[in-house]
Amino acid sequence: MHSDRHFAHGLARYLLALGLLAGAGPLAAVDVPNRNSPVEERSMRDARVALAASQWTQAVELLQAHVRVYPEDADAFNLLGYSLRQSGQRTASQTAYERALQIDPAHRGAHEYMGELMLTLGRRDRALFHLGELERLCGTSCQEYLQLKRAVDGANAAPTKRW
Repeated sequence: MHSDRHFAHGLARYLLALGLLAGAGPLAAVDVPNRNSPVEERSMRDARVALAASQWTQAVELLQAHVRVYPEDADAFNLLGYSLRQSGQRTASQTAYERALQIDPAHRGAHEYMGELMLTLGRRDRALFHLGELERLCGTSCQEYLQLKRAVDGANAAPTKRW
């Protein structure tokens, strides 16, 4: 009897630790502190080092390899889009931003960068759409909104080229 009670108490503590008794799902308590694997963390860290050094080709290669393994990583697709845009690959950049926003429609960085790309492509209307999305998501004082707003204002002030 004592061992049955001891076993039941131990099992209850184990299940509570896993989150099953709290209704949080089987791995929620274990998963929350570090949701990314060490390999995933290392691949993103390496890509960020390449980005910081403006090594766009290397960043693109690292991020493309990363998203093949982690196809639901919106942050990686956003950084891939940025790297592609910096290397002049606008169409591929747009595709990467679109994928980031498909995964996470509220991804503020992807809205900012997509808006900047739209300005580069002469699509002010689409840039304003993304500015509006940022305002809806985080107001007018978040960093992403302010950056895109500066870009939009700068594009308005720039002289128009006539060919």
